[in-house]
Order: sequence, then C-alpha cells, then structure tokens
Amino acid sequence: MIGGINHMQYLNRDQRAMPFLDTLLQDLRIALRMLRHSPTFTAVAIGSLALGIGASTAAFSVFNAVMLRPLSVPQADELVLVQPLHRGDRFVLFNPLFEALRDRQHTLTGLMAIADQPYLPVTFDDARLPSYVRGTLVSDDYFAVLGIAPALGRLLGPTDDALPRGSGPCSAVISDSLWRRQYDQRADVVGHTFRVRELVCNIVGVAPASFLGHESGYRPDVWLPVRPLTDRRALESRRLAFFSGILGRLAPGTTVTQAQTELTSLYQRAIAEHPAPVSTNQAPDPPTDFAIHLTTGAQGLDTLRDMFGLPLIIAMIVVGIVLLIAAVNIANLLLARGLARMPELATRAALGASRARLLRQLATEGTLIVVLGGVLGAALASWAAPALGSWLSVRDPTLALDTHADHRVIFASIVATGFAALVSGILPAFRLSRVPLSAGMAADGRTSVGGGQRLMRTLVSAQLALSLLLTMTAGLLLQTIVHLTRVDPGFQPDHVVMLEIRDEAPAATPETADTAEQRRQRTVIDATLDARLNAIPSVRAASLSWLGLFSANDRSLNVIDADQPNNRGEARVDFVSPRYFETVGMQLVRGRGLNDRDREATERVAVVNEAMARMRFNGAALGHRLTLDYAGERDRPFTVVGIVRDARYNSLRETGTMPMMWAALAQAPYRISSVALRTEPGAEAAVLREAEAVLTATNGD
Repeated sequence: MIGGINHMQYLNRDQRAMPFLDTLLQDLRIALRMLRHSPTFTAVAIGSLALGIGASTAAFSVFNAVMLRPLSVPQADELVLVQPLHRGDRFVLFNPLFEALRDRQHTLTGLMAIADQPYLPVTFDDARLPSYVRGTLVSDDYFAVLGIAPALGRLLGPTDDALPRGSGPCSAVISDSLWRRQYDQRADVVGHTFRVRELVCNIVGVAPASFLGHESGYRPDVWLPVRPLTDRRALESRRLAFFSGILGRLAPGTTVTQAQTELTSLYQRAIAEHPAPVSTNQAPDPPTDFAIHLTTGAQGLDTLRDMFGLPLIIAMIVVGIVLLIAAVNIANLLLARGLARMPELATRAALGASRARLLRQLATEGTLIVVLGGVLGAALASWAAPALGSWLSVRDPTLALDTHADHRVIFASIVATGFAALVSGILPAFRLSRVPLSAGMAADGRTSVGGGQRLMRTLVSAQLALSLLLTMTAGLLLQTIVHLTRVDPGFQPDHVVMLEIRDEAPAATPETADTAEQRRQRTVIDATLDARLNAIPSVRAASLSWLGLFSANDRSLNVIDADQPNNRGEARVDFVSPRYFETVGMQLVRGRGLNDRDREATERVAVVNEAMARMRFNGAALGHRLTLDYAGERDRPFTVVGIVRDARYNSLRETGTMPMMWAALAQAPYRISSVALRTEPGAEAAVLREAEAVLTATNGD
C-alpha cells in the first residue's frame, strides 16, 4: 500500500501547475551535490570559464567605449564626420575653407569645428599660477549642432564666436564636473570669471552632467569660442590647420551622399577662389584633387578609434580564442567525468529515465558551472575593464575612458556565457545522454561509448588547434618584440628622461614671423630654462627642442639650397638647444654639433642627418647653405656644419629615414614642446621631480 501511495505521489507531481520548475529545482540540487563532491574539478572549471568570460567582457567593454558607444546627445545617428581628402588621402581643413563651407552649405542643419586643448592653462580666481584643464575651442554652432540644452545659464552662440582676439572678455561654458570640483555647485557660478592665458573669460553656463563631450575618452572641462582664443594669423591662414575635427548634422530628408556631393563642390570652389600660397616655381594643386568624405559621426571624432581600433580588434580576437579554448577544455573534462559515470547513467535509463531527462540533468550540471563562471567573470570584468582603459591612457594621459557596462556590454557578456554553456555544457550532455543500457552491465565495471570517445577526440583536436593558433600568435608577438629590442634606434635611450611641455606664448606661423621683441623674450626664457635644467644634480646633459623624439609633434618644411634654388625638398626640421645631441645620444659622423657660441649675432648654423646629406648633396653637405620656406626664414640661410648618424625619430618601425635638419634654438627661437635629460643611472625619478619644479619656477618667473 505504501508503494502505491508513493507511486501516486510521483504521478501526481507531474499534474501540478509547474512541473518543469519542480524538475529544474531537483536537477539543480543534484548538480550542486555533484559539484560539492568534486571541489577541485569545480574550482578549475569555474575559474577557467571566469577568466575566459571576464577577459572577453572586459575587452568588449573597452572596445564598446572606443568604437561603438554613441555620443550622449539627441539623435546621434544624424551626425556626420566631415573628412577632407587630398588625392584620396585624409587631409586637413583650414579655417577660411571651413567658414566658406559652413556659410554656403544647405544640406546640413549646422557645421561645427572643434579644436581640443588638452592642457589649457586656466587661472582661477586669484591664483598665482594657472591650472591645466581639458579645454575645447569650438565654433558658434557647436552646442546647437549637438542639440545640448544648458543645466545652468546659457550655452555658446554666434555672438560669442564673433569677437576678435583680445577685444574683451570671452564667454565660457564649464562642465558639470568642473562646476562641482572648482565651484562646489554654486548656483551663482554664472558671471564668474577666469583667465585663459591673458584673456579674461566670463562663465555664461554649465553643460548638463549627461554630456561628456564630442569624442569618447575626451571630457572637456571648459568650452570656449574659437575666434577670441586663436591668433588672427592662424584664423586667416591657408597653411596652418589647428582643428581636431569637423562635425555636422544632416538636414531632414537629406542623405549622406547628397551632403557629401554638395560639400565637395563647395570645397573645390572655395579652393579655386582662394588657392593656398605655394613656393616659388611650384604650381598649386588643382581643386579636383580635393574632396569631402562623410562618415557616421554618431560616436563623435575618430581620433581614438584611429589610434586604438586595430589593437582592440586584435585583442577581441585573442580573448575570443581564449574563451573558446576554456569552453572546449571544460567540455572535455565534463565528457571524461561523464564517461566515468556511465554505469550510473545506464542504471537510471534502465529504471525508466528518458533520454530527455538525462539530457536535462547533464545539461543543468554543465550550465550551472558556466553560469557560476559567468557571474565570477562579470565581477572580474568590472575590475579589469577600467584597468584596461587606464592602460590605454599611458599613450594619452588626458584620456578618460568610460567603460561602464551598458546594454551592449551586458548583451555581449550574456552571449559569451551562452556560447560557453553551449560548448561546454549542452554538447557534452547531448552526447552522454545517448547511453545504451548495456553500458552499465559490464561485469568489470568499465564502459566504452564510441560516440562519446569520438566527440572527446574531436574536442581535444579543436583545443589543440586553437591552442596552437594562440601559441603561434603569441610567438609572432614575441618575435616582433624581440625584433624591436634589437633595432638600433640611432641614439642612446638609456637613462634619458623625456618631458612633453606646452609653450602657450604666441608664436610664428608659416606665413607670419615673430617680432624682434618676441624672439628676444623667447631667447631669454629658453636660455634660463636650459641653464637651470643642466644645473640639476645627477643630470649629465639637458636640452630643449621644438619637436620631441617619438612624440606626436612633427613638422616638415620645404628646405631650399640657397645657392641652388632648384635643389629643394621636404625635410623634418627641429630647433634645439646646444647639448641636444649629447643628451639624446646621437652620434656626430662629420663636422661639429651645435654649441653655446651659436647665438643670434653669429653665423646661423645647422646639422643634418646622413639621409639628407646623401639624398640632397651626395653625402657632401658640409658648407651648404639652407633656407626654410617659412615666414621670416626665407632670406636667412643656415650653414651646414655637421652631419649626424641616421636615427629613428617617431617609431622603431620606420622603414626609411626621412631627411632631417636641426638648427640652433638661440638663432631661431621657436616655441619648444620637449625637454630631454640624460641622468645618472638610478636617478631618473629624482631628476624628473626636480625638472618639474624647474619648469614651474621658470613659468612663474
């Protein structure tokens, strides 16, 4: 009778309202019991999947932040990125041409120009020295094109950008972050002033907290109109570009093709009306060599995408392979474990358990492992994604990447977990559920299931193939690293500290020269700074330069042989202080270097590299006089007094050496962007602190 009651209870259970939930809970209890009985296996399986899922989710979080996440503005999909082209290659847009496009076009509701200033000097209240904040100079339509409404006060408009430089206070909009950080969210912040360089700026509004800027990773603290803060010569120049990028918003009913066609036509017309100045005996490029290309602007400017796009794609592929290897590895473990349980499974099948019931139980066990690994992986990703984003900022200290988990990251994490569950949980369960009754009847207790063995061999082969692929990739990467360590850079980088600095004083452009007073002031500042840096304890040599080795700064100019005007060509040009070659460790092969006697009142001298001597003068460059196609320099030649060994200037991957010329900074005082210091071994950190103090003190003077 008791047996009959139990049988009726078993049958009645299937008639309840939620039999599936009852069965699932039972399967989960059995799965948890099985995992508790094998703690080592459980820890290895969950840990392996957690690493794979966590790495995949973290990599996708950064990929999403850089490549996919749209700007936090209304209808971001209507934005377009305006890219000027010259003979099919990406080009720059000069301000006069931008203004012509903005004023004449009709296919966009607005067109805006952006000039980022990552180290904008702002002097708040009565502070003696400026603070450096992330700034952005924008044209008048910036906020209108983006569709942003102010959180407080108003935003910049046409009247703010109409003021010429130095005519009076300029308007400024500050970010919510700066409002909190600097002004404690004071409601009366509108009307407060601060100084940018020497110009007083009046705060007219606060941007909403949800608006982080026009490009992923770059969060401006302050927005300023471009015209009041930009030298008039640069605004009118057809040879000096200073925009970070151009964005527009499509007009209703306008396609990208229509807008691109109109902008290209207007661009070519503007170039034909006002061709850029060119050197003597050089014809200007025809307008048809130029075009405008439009791409989606939903993610804002593409500087970060260009810089990190390919490395992030490679990282996504690598972590995907790691996840696949982890899933296949767990599938193998579950198969091996399942084969050991064949007598148990066969017995359950003999007692009436259907194949679907066995499949559900085995799939529950495998899926539970994956889910636990997914939860732990998500926790790891929440820590790893910001760390990976911070690692990217090594190349750009102003980078502030938002790697929070949005709906795309959550979906990617679910997909990764589901994929791992399919490979490592469901496939083995499907194979193991096909158990013949005779498998549990072997007298010696051993089992042999051909299908399971075949699947295991297949998974092992796949795992070996993926591991081999990953090993080969790692080997190629290691080979590249080893190769780069063996590359001779052409200079001695050991114990050299490089500092990138910003000189905010007005400077010459290719079309306008500095005044005599500007040159005198700059010469005094450079000489003072050079002397102070060389006096720092543990510094063997220090130098200043217009450009920096392996920096983003670069300038190529047309260099002309003063005695043979037809001998001209592009060369990289730098202006350096006397001990530059000693500091960076470049080897002089002929002639002499620059020294303290090379001053304004003496013969102007220059040093060239072997590539320039070889390509321009058949190796015999000493004594030749060179002029620069630059305002104030065309009639003031430099005499070549030395030749240095070729080196890598911007990258160890450079395949060819570009002609290069170095001139004495005291004889051509241009703004500097780099400081180099050769130190005693082990003194780098102390010297860096001292150098920063010297720079601050010199700036204060």
